[in-house]
Amino acid sequence: MASTNKLLQVSVAAALGGFLFGFDVAVINGTVGSFSGTETGFGLDSLMTGVVVSVVSLGAAAGALIAGGAANRFGRVRVMVTAAVLFAASALMSGLSFDVCSLIAWRLVGGLGVGIAAVIAPAYIAEIAPADKRGRLGTLQQLAIAVGIFGAFISNFILVRITGSADATGLLGLTTWRWMFIVEILPAVLYGLFVLRLPESPRYLVSVSREEEAARVIAATGADPDPQGRVQEIKKSLASDHRPALSDLKDSRLGLRPVVWLALAFAFLIQMAGINNVLLYATELWETVGFTGDTAVLIPVVTSVIGIVMTLVGMCVIDRVGRRPLLLWGAVGMFTAMVLSAVAFMQGEVTAGGTLHLTGAWAAIALVAVHAVYVIFCGTWGVVLWVFLGEIFPNQIRTAGIGLATTGNWIGGTLVTLLFPVLTQHLGLAGTYLSYAVVTAVLIWLVARHIPETKGVELEDMSYGTGR
Repeated sequence: MASTNKLLQVSVAAALGGFLFGFDVAVINGTVGSFSGTETGFGLDSLMTGVVVSVVSLGAAAGALIAGGAANRFGRVRVMVTAAVLFAASALMSGLSFDVCSLIAWRLVGGLGVGIAAVIAPAYIAEIAPADKRGRLGTLQQLAIAVGIFGAFISNFILVRITGSADATGLLGLTTWRWMFIVEILPAVLYGLFVLRLPESPRYLVSVSREEEAARVIAATGADPDPQGRVQEIKKSLASDHRPALSDLKDSRLGLRPVVWLALAFAFLIQMAGINNVLLYATELWETVGFTGDTAVLIPVVTSVIGIVMTLVGMCVIDRVGRRPLLLWGAVGMFTAMVLSAVAFMQGEVTAGGTLHLTGAWAAIALVAVHAVYVIFCGTWGVVLWVFLGEIFPNQIRTAGIGLATTGNWIGGTLVTLLFPVLTQHLGLAGTYLSYAVVTAVLIWLVARHIPETKGVELEDMSYGTGR
């Protein structure tokens, strides 16, 4: 029992990086109208607004790319501490940025933290947890992301309720939207303090010839009843005379190993399905279709709560039903919701100023359908994504593989968030959501034909191929 509690405590502490991940990505939602406007912002056009919103994803892509190599060289814990420092610096300086270039630069720094947390936390949890508990513990990352998103939305809502609007002047003469960024300092500091108390990953310790310490960590967390035996298995699978590197992902025939291509497509396409835009542009979206003031800010708060509930449901079933069924059900559900959203947006009238107005039942249908995409994602793909990426790779290429796949994920996130304001301006919301439906149709095919089941498979038994 003590070792089980220790394992849970370690996994929860590591997954707190997911809270900052979710908070940092979603907090921009309440600030878009203000920093892009002329009253207290920088007077940005749609393209520059997209740049400010999407630059976190670009930073995350870079952070994910370097995280694996840094974790192999310096250890998982030190890299997670670095992520906490990046989050704190970005939070403070984004709120104090008084020109758009500074805001972009400091949001980019926060993106580096997001990318590092996205890679290292699931890898760390996968490496420290036994196979029969890895699914449930791995989903703590997604639960923390969902709670972080809720934290960002609720803090934005509370600040607006206190001051009256995102453009109102608050404490120390700073406008409310600036405080929306700054409040992230508190969870960033807490995360750093928690991470400093974590034991290092046994697989990293074995890779640097610290076998006795690795055995103590395995024994303390109850990850295996035979710690010394597990150390020998890890040592054998790592072939520890070789330090993992990005070059290990290469394949002479295909360019990259088949499992890497699979994970890269998996991670990239889910972002191209537009999930981030449900979060990042939520307030702007609902103001566009007629919901104003507190209501437009409150709707994402309610959705994020439902998302947390769905994440908990997914956590309860992932080790029972497996990874593939959740992915398939989720892709079909998101496709249906995207198509319904597009149909609802087709029923609106566009004013002379280019604003879409929905009324009556179609406004309610659009509201439910768009947020159903996020809710379905939370209970299926959101739960499985980081677990799957933490499991699918063999030991020799795990951190490098997760890093590259997560980089692909955030490159997709950069593209989709950068282009959203431009697409909606030229294609309208209906055309934009139809394009997302096409991507989710591709995801259905990918899961049905190529995604293997990783439920219950030991990490030492993962292969470089893609067969089930």
